[in-house]
Amino acid sequence: MKKYIYIDYENLPGVEVEDIDDSKILIFLGENQKKIPTETIRKTQPMGDRVEWITISGAGRNALDFHIAYYLARNHTDPSACHYIVSMDSGYDPLLRHVAAFGQKCKRVITLEDIKEKPTLSKELAPKYAKVLEILKKQDKTRRPKSRKTLSSSIDTLFQGQVPKEDIELIVENLFRERFMEEK
Repeated sequence: MKKYIYIDYENLPGVEVEDIDDSKILIFLGENQKKIPTETIRKTQPMGDRVEWITISGAGRNALDFHIAYYLARNHTDPSACHYIVSMDSGYDPLLRHVAAFGQKCKRVITLEDIKEKPTLSKELAPKYAKVLEILKKQDKTRRPKSRKTLSSSIDTLFQGQVPKEDIELIVENLFRERFMEEK
């Protein structure tokens, strides 16, 4: 499946650009954005023409957003393609709901990590994940574990050491990917 990734670099200048299989990455820069970290350029060079740098013309409120909307429309010809806008700007959400109504697969994400294939839970691990989720939902958010390490330790204690470390890591990863837990 082809992926189109539109990075709002003006909104997320620190985004970690990385190679994602079968993807075209379009990085949108504001008109006044003149400095790009050398490491970002080094990471994108080996990707060749799968990465396109687009400096928008003109400045103004939502100018970059409209450029991304244009490219989203321009690249809609492949119905099997998925489109991802990498931005913290929730202003894209109404647009994405609108184009989804026409069958275009699109989503706003905050990191490229959110685009990667998510690890799936085995049939044996799914009930354990559900139990952890149930317990965490009952806790006050301020009393939940604050780090992955503490959360892993809590899960290990919950299951009295009977769940392998790899499975605990998978449960923790899913909690963060589903945005139930957040890094502090």
